[in-house]
Amino acid sequence: MKILGYSERGIINSLIFSIGEDKTLMDAFIKEIGIEELFHPEQPKDYEILLEQSFSGFGDADLIVIIEYKSHKKVLFIEGKVKTFYPKSWSLQKQYDKYKQGEYKGYSSNLFYQLYLKSLLFQNKGKIKWEYDKVTNFNDVIARCRVRDRKIGKNEIVWKAIKKIAECDQEINVALVPSEKHDINIFDIKLVDYPVHFLTWETVHEFCKINKLKKTLDIFEYNKGQIY
Repeated sequence: MKILGYSERGIINSLIFSIGEDKTLMDAFIKEIGIEELFHPEQPKDYEILLEQSFSGFGDADLIVIIEYKSHKKVLFIEGKVKTFYPKSWSLQKQYDKYKQGEYKGYSSNLFYQLYLKSLLFQNKGKIKWEYDKVTNFNDVIARCRVRDRKIGKNEIVWKAIKKIAECDQEINVALVPSEKHDINIFDIKLVDYPVHFLTWETVHEFCKINKLKKTLDIFEYNKGQIY
Protein backbone atom coordinates (compact mmCIF):
# COMPACT_ATOMS: atom_id res chain seq x y z
CA MET A 1 0.00 0.00 0.00
CA LYS A 2 1.23 3.50 -0.85
CA ILE A 3 -0.04 6.62 0.89
CA LEU A 4 0.65 9.98 -0.77
CA GLY A 5 0.16 13.46 0.61
CA TYR A 6 -0.19 16.78 -1.17
CA SER A 7 2.30 19.65 -1.12
CA GLU A 8 4.11 20.95 1.98
CA ARG A 9 1.81 19.50 4.62
CA GLY A 10 1.85 16.10 2.96
CA ILE A 11 5.63 16.04 3.17
CA ILE A 12 5.82 17.46 6.70
CA ASN A 13 3.32 14.94 8.07
CA SER A 14 5.07 12.03 6.37
CA LEU A 15 8.47 13.22 7.59
CA ILE A 16 7.37 13.43 11.21
CA PHE A 17 5.62 10.04 11.15
CA SER A 18 8.66 8.51 9.44
CA ILE A 19 10.93 9.87 12.18
CA GLY A 20 8.41 8.56 14.70
CA GLU A 21 9.80 8.20 18.23
CA ASP A 22 13.41 7.93 17.07
CA LYS A 23 14.98 10.72 19.15
CA THR A 24 18.37 10.35 17.49
CA LEU A 25 16.81 10.87 14.09
CA MET A 26 14.82 13.85 15.38
CA ASP A 27 18.05 15.32 16.77
CA ALA A 28 19.58 14.95 13.31
CA PHE A 29 16.63 16.67 11.64
CA ILE A 30 16.62 19.61 14.07
CA LYS A 31 20.37 20.04 13.56
CA GLU A 32 19.67 20.65 9.86
CA ILE A 33 18.17 24.01 10.86
CA GLY A 34 21.64 25.05 11.94
CA ILE A 35 20.90 26.68 15.30
CA GLU A 36 23.84 25.95 17.58
CA GLU A 37 22.05 27.00 20.77
CA LEU A 38 19.54 24.15 20.44
CA PHE A 39 22.28 21.63 21.29
CA HIS A 40 24.84 23.64 23.27
CA PRO A 41 25.51 23.89 26.09
CA GLU A 42 22.62 21.50 26.81
CA GLN A 43 21.35 18.59 24.73
CA PRO A 44 17.59 18.08 24.15
CA LYS A 45 16.06 15.60 26.57
CA ASP A 46 12.84 14.95 24.63
CA TYR A 47 10.51 16.34 21.96
CA GLU A 48 6.81 16.97 21.62
CA ILE A 49 5.35 17.52 18.14
CA LEU A 50 2.15 19.29 17.11
CA LEU A 51 1.01 18.96 13.50
CA GLU A 52 -1.30 21.42 11.73
CA GLN A 53 -2.30 22.96 15.06
CA SER A 54 -4.85 25.78 15.07
CA PHE A 55 -4.34 28.84 17.28
CA SER A 56 -7.69 30.43 16.42
CA GLY A 57 -7.13 34.11 15.62
CA PHE A 58 -3.37 33.56 15.53
CA GLY A 59 -3.57 31.20 12.57
CA ASP A 60 -2.57 27.58 12.04
CA ALA A 61 0.94 26.14 12.34
CA ASP A 62 2.34 23.62 9.86
CA LEU A 63 4.66 22.14 12.45
CA ILE A 64 5.48 22.88 16.08
CA VAL A 65 8.42 21.23 17.82
CA ILE A 66 8.66 21.66 21.58
CA ILE A 67 12.16 20.83 22.78
CA GLU A 68 12.45 19.75 26.39
CA TYR A 69 15.69 20.25 28.28
CA LYS A 70 16.53 19.38 31.86
CA SER A 71 15.13 22.59 33.32
CA HIS A 72 13.43 24.49 30.48
CA LYS A 73 11.70 24.23 27.10
CA LYS A 74 11.97 25.91 23.72
CA VAL A 75 9.36 25.99 20.97
CA LEU A 76 10.01 25.93 17.23
CA PHE A 77 7.29 27.35 15.01
CA ILE A 78 7.94 25.93 11.53
CA GLU A 79 6.05 27.38 8.56
CA GLY A 80 6.45 25.68 5.19
CA LYS A 81 6.01 27.33 1.80
CA VAL A 82 6.47 25.83 -1.68
CA LYS A 83 7.08 27.39 -5.08
CA THR A 84 4.13 25.66 -6.81
CA PHE A 85 4.59 25.47 -10.58
CA TYR A 86 5.50 29.15 -10.93
CA PRO A 87 9.03 29.34 -9.47
CA LYS A 88 9.67 32.93 -10.59
CA SER A 89 6.61 34.16 -8.70
CA TRP A 90 8.03 33.14 -5.29
CA SER A 91 11.02 34.60 -3.49
CA LEU A 92 11.90 35.58 0.05
CA GLN A 93 12.17 39.21 -0.97
CA LYS A 94 8.74 39.19 -2.62
CA GLN A 95 7.22 37.51 0.43
CA TYR A 96 8.79 40.13 2.68
CA ASP A 97 7.75 43.05 0.47
CA LYS A 98 4.14 41.83 0.53
CA TYR A 99 4.34 41.31 4.30
CA LYS A 100 5.38 44.94 4.77
CA GLN A 101 2.85 46.42 2.36
CA GLY A 102 -0.14 45.43 4.50
CA GLU A 103 -3.22 43.44 3.76
CA TYR A 104 -3.90 42.05 0.29
CA LYS A 105 -5.75 39.07 -1.18
CA GLY A 106 -4.04 35.97 0.23
CA TYR A 107 -2.24 37.98 2.92
CA SER A 108 -3.08 35.47 5.64
CA SER A 109 -0.95 32.82 3.92
CA ASN A 110 2.14 35.02 3.64
CA LEU A 111 5.23 33.33 5.09
CA PHE A 112 6.38 36.22 7.27
CA TYR A 113 2.85 37.07 8.38
CA GLN A 114 2.15 33.51 9.53
CA LEU A 115 5.35 33.39 11.57
CA TYR A 116 4.67 36.88 12.91
CA LEU A 117 1.30 35.71 14.28
CA LYS A 118 2.96 32.84 16.17
CA SER A 119 5.57 35.22 17.56
CA LEU A 120 2.79 37.59 18.61
CA LEU A 121 1.00 34.74 20.39
CA PHE A 122 4.17 33.79 22.25
CA GLN A 123 4.80 37.39 23.29
CA ASN A 124 1.29 37.61 24.75
CA LYS A 125 1.23 34.26 26.57
CA GLY A 126 1.82 36.01 29.89
CA LYS A 127 -1.63 37.64 29.66
CA ILE A 128 -3.39 34.28 29.86
CA LYS A 129 -4.87 33.23 33.19
CA TRP A 130 -5.17 29.47 33.74
CA GLU A 131 -7.29 27.33 35.98
CA TYR A 132 -5.78 23.91 35.39
CA ASP A 133 -6.15 23.46 31.59
CA LYS A 134 -8.83 26.09 31.11
CA VAL A 135 -8.38 29.75 30.18
CA THR A 136 -10.42 31.93 32.52
CA ASN A 137 -9.92 35.25 30.68
CA PHE A 138 -10.13 34.28 27.00
CA ASN A 139 -12.15 37.41 26.22
CA ASP A 140 -9.32 39.56 27.57
CA VAL A 141 -6.45 37.92 25.66
CA ILE A 142 -6.33 40.23 22.68
CA ALA A 143 -3.33 41.22 20.60
CA ARG A 144 -3.41 44.05 18.10
CA CYS A 145 -2.14 42.82 14.75
CA ARG A 146 -1.87 45.46 12.06
CA VAL A 147 -5.50 46.44 11.37
CA ARG A 148 -7.35 43.85 13.43
CA ASP A 149 -7.42 42.25 16.86
CA ARG A 150 -6.38 38.64 17.38
CA LYS A 151 -7.98 36.41 20.03
CA ILE A 152 -7.34 32.87 21.25
CA GLY A 153 -11.04 31.99 21.23
CA LYS A 154 -12.97 29.38 23.21
CA ASN A 155 -11.78 26.11 21.66
CA GLU A 156 -10.40 23.98 24.49
CA ILE A 157 -8.16 21.95 22.16
CA VAL A 158 -6.54 25.21 21.09
CA TRP A 159 -6.11 26.05 24.78
CA LYS A 160 -4.28 22.76 25.33
CA ALA A 161 -1.81 23.65 22.60
CA ILE A 162 -1.38 27.20 23.87
CA LYS A 163 -0.65 25.93 27.37
CA LYS A 164 2.16 23.80 25.96
CA ILE A 165 3.53 26.91 24.25
CA ALA A 166 3.11 28.98 27.41
CA GLU A 167 5.34 26.54 29.29
CA CYS A 168 8.24 27.31 26.95
CA ASP A 169 10.91 29.89 27.72
CA GLN A 170 11.92 30.77 24.17
CA GLU A 171 10.38 30.88 20.70
CA ILE A 172 12.30 30.07 17.54
CA ASN A 173 10.67 30.84 14.20
CA VAL A 174 11.71 28.71 11.23
CA ALA A 175 10.77 29.32 7.61
CA LEU A 176 10.87 26.13 5.50
CA VAL A 177 11.27 27.54 2.02
CA PRO A 178 11.86 26.62 -1.64
CA SER A 179 14.69 29.15 -1.92
CA GLU A 180 18.27 28.19 -2.70
CA LYS A 181 20.89 28.84 -0.02
CA HIS A 182 22.33 31.66 -2.13
CA ASP A 183 18.98 33.48 -2.07
CA ILE A 184 18.78 33.09 1.70
CA ASN A 185 22.31 34.42 2.13
CA ILE A 186 21.61 37.59 0.16
CA PHE A 187 18.28 38.27 1.89
CA ASP A 188 18.67 40.96 4.55
CA ILE A 189 17.33 39.12 7.58
CA LYS A 190 17.64 42.27 9.69
CA LEU A 191 14.62 43.65 7.85
CA VAL A 192 12.31 41.20 9.63
CA ASP A 193 10.85 42.58 12.86
CA TYR A 194 11.17 39.30 14.78
CA PRO A 195 13.87 36.59 14.86
CA VAL A 196 13.61 34.03 12.04
CA HIS A 197 15.76 31.17 10.76
CA PHE A 198 15.62 29.44 7.38
CA LEU A 199 15.58 25.79 6.30
CA THR A 200 15.37 24.78 2.64
CA TRP A 201 13.25 22.02 1.14
CA GLU A 202 16.36 20.84 -0.67
CA THR A 203 18.04 20.27 2.71
CA VAL A 204 15.01 18.33 3.97
CA HIS A 205 14.94 16.24 0.78
CA GLU A 206 18.62 15.40 1.18
CA PHE A 207 18.03 14.48 4.84
CA CYS A 208 15.35 12.02 3.73
CA LYS A 209 17.68 10.50 1.15
CA ILE A 210 20.56 10.07 3.62
CA ASN A 211 18.26 8.47 6.21
CA LYS A 212 16.34 6.41 3.63
CA LEU A 213 12.90 7.72 4.58
CA LYS A 214 11.21 6.03 1.65
CA LYS A 215 7.64 7.07 2.37
CA THR A 216 8.60 10.74 2.52
CA LEU A 217 10.78 10.40 -0.58
CA ASP A 218 7.76 8.96 -2.41
CA ILE A 219 5.79 12.09 -1.50
CA PHE A 220 8.61 14.34 -2.69
CA GLU A 221 8.50 12.46 -6.00
CA TYR A 222 4.70 12.69 -6.17
CA ASN A 223 4.92 16.49 -5.72
CA LYS A 224 7.95 16.89 -7.96
CA GLY A 225 8.07 20.29 -9.60
CA GLN A 226 5.95 21.94 -6.94
CA ILE A 227 8.06 21.94 -3.76
CA TYR A 228 11.38 23.57 -4.71
